[in-house]
Amino acid sequence: MLSEEKKPWAIQAFNIVNRLVDFQDNLEFDKLLRKARRNTGLKYLGDDFNEQSLRLLLQSISEEADLNPFGQLMIREKLISQLENRLWAEYWFAKHPEILEQETLPIILITGLQRTGTTKMQRLLSSLPKARGLYSWEALYPAPIGQADEIHKRIKRTRRNERAVRWISPTFQSIHPIHTDQPEEDVVLLDVHFMSTSSEAILNVPSYARWLEQQDQEEAYRYEKKLLKLLQWQRNTIEGAHREDFWVLKSPHHLQYLAEFAKVFPKSHIIWMHRDPIYCLPSYLSMLYYSRNMFVDKVNKEGIKEHWLRKIKQMLSSGTIFREAYGEKILDLDFQELISSERETINKILSFSNQPDHSVDLAVLMTNASGFVSKHKYNLADWDLTEDQINDFFAQYYHLNPVKY
Repeated sequence: MLSEEKKPWAIQAFNIVNRLVDFQDNLEFDKLLRKARRNTGLKYLGDDFNEQSLRLLLQSISEEADLNPFGQLMIREKLISQLENRLWAEYWFAKHPEILEQETLPIILITGLQRTGTTKMQRLLSSLPKARGLYSWEALYPAPIGQADEIHKRIKRTRRNERAVRWISPTFQSIHPIHTDQPEEDVVLLDVHFMSTSSEAILNVPSYARWLEQQDQEEAYRYEKKLLKLLQWQRNTIEGAHREDFWVLKSPHHLQYLAEFAKVFPKSHIIWMHRDPIYCLPSYLSMLYYSRNMFVDKVNKEGIKEHWLRKIKQMLSSGTIFREAYGEKILDLDFQELISSERETINKILSFSNQPDHSVDLAVLMTNASGFVSKHKYNLADWDLTEDQINDFFAQYYHLNPVKY
């Protein structure tokens, strides 16, 4: 059940004081870029940098997001960090051309609607001996900062971020636990290209979201591919050669762009997780509520519901069209199947993706994949929705879904 989460007193005081002095932490393109360049001592963002995407995002934030002073500060630091990641990545691409000459490992991609068990699946598969998971500290800081062996600095920064989220919103942390040394969504890598749906998840930026829907996501995935190669190179260079056979990546974002993803990553195998929308929809809307509450004084519940009902319908439509054309690339799995039979589900995935049976002790694997349990209470009534409305809205999904509830 939704309840307004009080912000820590220090944040409340920060907002009060900065409103009294008419605080305006301007999110201007030139100022953010100047700050990122000053912090890194670097200038080159790459020939494939999409300046328009960042400028439109900033305009949408300024005109629509209604951030409070603390929210402005947080988003400013987030965007500067993403620019710094890009500057450092380009530094390493220039310094070591062999990074981009590598082949990308094959990918097992986990997608589906939000709150369908994708996080649990990601963390289970990432615990397999030959799997290459994308850990939170790598997703947030994919490029070494100055020296190739400074992993500890990025881990330390990520732990600070983790503690900050827990302090600002313990409710959000309980819904979607974030752990520095656990796998994270690769949509965070797309943030470095400023073309991901994460912005419309945490902020009210409808004009940017509409623009993004009209763009060819292939360019963003091509940049993600470069970052994955950078991460592969780091591990092999710093820790010595590893015998990892495949990446495990995950995000609901991909459901809307499976054609573009498959074009850039043709060796990928796609796991589509399913769960009855009666359960996953209110869970996700609730998560969005507490996520946005970190940045604003009052969350627009109706705006969240309206935007994401439309968005989810688009995601399902795009995913279904791709499956009709390339069904052999997709394995459909049910949330309840994962919950009740983890070993059988994992073996099914390994067989589908042409990976050998890793013969992992399930108890060990489950221990290694801890941290995905969500203690979360939610219901449709929080969003003025009924089961009949959900059944009508998702009628086509229920009809075409190979997993029946």
